[in-house]
Amino acid sequence: MRHGIPVGERGTEAWRHEVLAWVAATTGLRPDGPVRQRHRAWSTVLRIPTREGPVWLKEPVPGMAHEVGLHALLARLAPDAVATPLAVDTDRGRLLLPDTGPSVRDTGVEPSAAMTAALSRYARLQRAVAGHVPRMTALGVPDATPPALSARYAEAVATIGGPATHRDVVAGWAARLDGTVPSSVDHQDLHVGNVLVDGRFPDWGDAVLAHPFASLLVALGSLRRTLHVATGDPAVTRPRDAYLEVFTDLAPRAELIDLAETACRAAVVARALTWTRGAAVDPRFTHTPREVLDVLGDADWLAGT
Repeated sequence: MRHGIPVGERGTEAWRHEVLAWVAATTGLRPDGPVRQRHRAWSTVLRIPTREGPVWLKEPVPGMAHEVGLHALLARLAPDAVATPLAVDTDRGRLLLPDTGPSVRDTGVEPSAAMTAALSRYARLQRAVAGHVPRMTALGVPDATPPALSARYAEAVATIGGPATHRDVVAGWAARLDGTVPSSVDHQDLHVGNVLVDGRFPDWGDAVLAHPFASLLVALGSLRRTLHVATGDPAVTRPRDAYLEVFTDLAPRAELIDLAETACRAAVVARALTWTRGAAVDPRFTHTPREVLDVLGDADWLAGT
């Protein structure tokens, strides 16, 4: 139970009443029209129309409640990249945000061009917050950084099931990734639906701490699947190169590309665990954690989800 309404009652009428009372007490904002609700396995979201414009209330499940504190911290560290919350309650695991407009996906913009621009901005965000990894750890953001990667793999095998076939391989990836590029936050669900037209990045519930290049697993993999192109297609390599350009002061381009491939392979471990923190309670996703973990040995470094 969180402070207020039991977790099991998230999305009920009692919960809505308590949430709207909290919004009014915290911000003075009150509904000025029908409140819309979206309830999913990983969070419940309310769109609340007010006289000052619509606002969005998000309450993640406990396994993803670190999103609340993380979003608030990122908004302080990089206000041009993350919407500034109207209210935050880490005890309840609750985040109130202003309406930030449509995503790039909503506009019909060509995905590769959109991600080429977005990934450069996102890389700058990662570099800006890399020095704050201890603060993000204290907020409960899961640790999948290179030093913790072997432990996360053991956790994934124990939690999801299956033999620890890739233990030594994962340890080798961790050693390769540790050092050249500092760890940072990995959004873990960075696709055109999570890039806003105004240039900011929403929905940090899947986020972990990792080698920054791990973010390319979803960012480039989603492009490949959407556009039905190969990993080496310019529609994939252009946004990759725009992203890596932000790190060229740390290593030569060829080394950065090699690190990106290794980071994406390793990122499957954290991605599989993320599916166990909320969505796996939905019958549609019961088998997804194992399906993702099974990708770990795939030869295609963008084959994960």
